[in-house]
Amino acid sequence: MQKLIVLPDPLLEEAAAYPVTSGLYVTDIGYFHEAENHYRDRPEGCPSHILMYCAEGTGWYATDGGKRQDVKAGSLVVLPAHVAHIYGAYSADPWSIYWIHLRGEHAAAYMEPLLAGGVLTMAPAKVQKWLELYHECYGALETGYSLQTMTYTSQIVGYMLGMLAYGHGTEGNMISSKRAAEQSVQYMLEHLESGVTLKELAAQASLSAPHYSQLFKQATGHSPIDYFLRLKIQHSCRYLDFTDWTVKQISSKLGFKDPYYFSRLFRKMIGQSPTDYRNKSKG
Repeated sequence: MQKLIVLPDPLLEEAAAYPVTSGLYVTDIGYFHEAENHYRDRPEGCPSHILMYCAEGTGWYATDGGKRQDVKAGSLVVLPAHVAHIYGAYSADPWSIYWIHLRGEHAAAYMEPLLAGGVLTMAPAKVQKWLELYHECYGALETGYSLQTMTYTSQIVGYMLGMLAYGHGTEGNMISSKRAAEQSVQYMLEHLESGVTLKELAAQASLSAPHYSQLFKQATGHSPIDYFLRLKIQHSCRYLDFTDWTVKQISSKLGFKDPYYFSRLFRKMIGQSPTDYRNKSKG
């Protein structure tokens, strides 16, 4: 069954002006089943950013006069606003696609992490969740054109884009970086009260130090040692919250030889001293 909702301009203007939705909101959403004659050529691009998920069949696209890229089932295409593009379904095996058009002051920032790798491939578990959110979004917009539904769907699509950006990379690198990070973080948690070196972490992941560092940062946004220190500081907060240990005792417990260095690092990461953090009311 085909689906299509195009939000009216007055509502889009209202969403663009409303603080909660101005950062990111839906302009169009739909589903085309076995869209044999589906073809779009936009020499000036589209005023909205476009997400297209191919559930079945095949198609193709190209941007800014570039090389045509094939799209198969399980692939997600991300087209930035105002960039010339062209796309269509292959007639022999036409695609079935779920698509969303998005605008907003922060829409480009949401899209930026997704644009480097060309066609994206989502893991099956992520596809299931992403499509659940898509249907939730479409279902809400079906209930009527209102700022209330725009507000709700704005939060949904923000979650959808966050899912895509988390751990994003080429399919092989995404799997490798996620695996390297997961193994290392568990190893770090087991060694919070001692210390680890980059060489040790890389060896534990069976990778060279440069390659390991690259994959770990790709998955977490931080270098391995920086992430390890952040885990230590995060763990120190629990000691401050649930024990009466001194700052010196806590720093020693977590393998810091210099309590003054620990306090400086804590302030840098948490934004206040260990003592101020302990004295702050929580919950």
